[in-house]
Amino acid sequence: MKPLKTALLFIVCAYCSAVSAQNTAKVINSYLDGIGKARQLNGNILLVENGRVITNRAFGYADFEIQKPNTTDLRFNIASISKLFTSTAILQLRDKGKLSLDDHLDKFFPGFPFKDITIRHLLTHTSGLPDGDLYDAISKKHSGAVVVNEDILPELMSWKVGLQFKPGDRYQYCNVGYNVLALVIETVSGTSLSAYLDQHIFKPAGMTNTYLSIYGKNHYTHDSCCVKMHYQAHPYYDTTYTHADSSAIFEWIKFANHTTAGPVGGSNIIASTADLLKFDQAFFAGKLLKTSSMDEALTPLTLNNGDHWYGRIDTIDGEGKMTVGLGWDIFEQPGFGKSVGHGGFIFGNATFYLHDLDKKQVIIAFDNTAGSEYGRIITSVQLLMNGKAPLEIRRHRSMAFVYGNALVKQGADAAASALNVIKSDTAHYYLSEWEFNQLGGNLLYRSEVSDHEKLAVEAFKINTLLFPDSFNTYDSYGEALRIAGKRQEAIAMYQKSIIMNPGNDGGKQALKELLDGK
Repeated sequence: MKPLKTALLFIVCAYCSAVSAQNTAKVINSYLDGIGKARQLNGNILLVENGRVITNRAFGYADFEIQKPNTTDLRFNIASISKLFTSTAILQLRDKGKLSLDDHLDKFFPGFPFKDITIRHLLTHTSGLPDGDLYDAISKKHSGAVVVNEDILPELMSWKVGLQFKPGDRYQYCNVGYNVLALVIETVSGTSLSAYLDQHIFKPAGMTNTYLSIYGKNHYTHDSCCVKMHYQAHPYYDTTYTHADSSAIFEWIKFANHTTAGPVGGSNIIASTADLLKFDQAFFAGKLLKTSSMDEALTPLTLNNGDHWYGRIDTIDGEGKMTVGLGWDIFEQPGFGKSVGHGGFIFGNATFYLHDLDKKQVIIAFDNTAGSEYGRIITSVQLLMNGKAPLEIRRHRSMAFVYGNALVKQGADAAASALNVIKSDTAHYYLSEWEFNQLGGNLLYRSEVSDHEKLAVEAFKINTLLFPDSFNTYDSYGEALRIAGKRQEAIAMYQKSIIMNPGNDGGKQALKELLDGK
């Protein structure tokens, strides 16, 4: 009778598990219904536990301009989650004996000037290579051109500034390192990164709805099945969404696209949530790497001094810390255990992927507006998947928006009056120093409204009154005054910011220039 009892017990456990999963799905979907009604998620979310899909949903618009809705089969630029594919490709080549993680870069690129850097340093963001500064330098040399991988190596070969630190001494996130890894893959494999990923990762994983976007060829902006990335050009006084790829509007958007639209290895894989789940399943089933390489990829980084690096956990709110493996982020959260994955951001688009190693839970979430509640939503679904209450759905309005809207449409006096009416009503409005600072910066640098510099000064001024104990409010106010030609007032604000924060080196430099008459 023992086998029968065992079979019955298995059936009962399976039934209880199914019922529990159904209840979890019901609770999560109810929460997501509320998020949808509040219009706080514009994108797709896929949740899985023990191989069973809990929910797979889409919200908002793939294209606001034509009111095209998001659907679960649409593709997104998964941004820096792409680094997991580059890491996997490198480890595949290592498994085949084509390279070693401790190979130095001058083995692949003769004459490479930084001879201490290894492939391992690139994978773990410990190379010391420049990141945004390199893109900036290329853009200045070739004004109006989009940076692509072919630009990276020549620029590094002539880079005179040197490394930011000795390789292996520190962790510092570096997209350029993954551009270089893409070049290593192409050099070793003898094929393009796109072809390599397609043959050795996408097809083996069954990812039929995924490709690598190459600027000027199969670029994602020409893909009707890829969502448009959106941003609010003036988020604290106008809620209109604009395509993030409409780069002709503002110079700073142009620069953002220099650094994101072209380079591959660190970004620009285009995939649906379902296809990213296929990668997850293939990876953890051992279909892409040897078991030893999988384990190594998920082993925490050790620096030259023997320490493990830890930083703030990516995207998720609440307690926890993050370290890195070989391309993978590693999350340690009290009450949840150990998870791995990666987050991503391209202007107008946010992505997140998490695999809980202990509980076999997977969270994949994309938002093609990079909404302000994105991190809280991911935190909440993780809490709900583990039987805990979600974070409160915030329906409060931003005081910065109320103020900014009145400021632009009616002027400074009307804006101050509107703010005074609502600033004590914390049940319906919230106050954020960061948002007021963003309002000021938006007006100062991005706005085309008349008297935008004057309005920016007003926004920064009100922020010093709302947050008098923050050195940054005075620093920002000083910057606006300086641009507006109010030299003495700018000097006074920079001096105050430095008194409050003696480590404000940027403020010290600005003050020196003002005092020198510059």
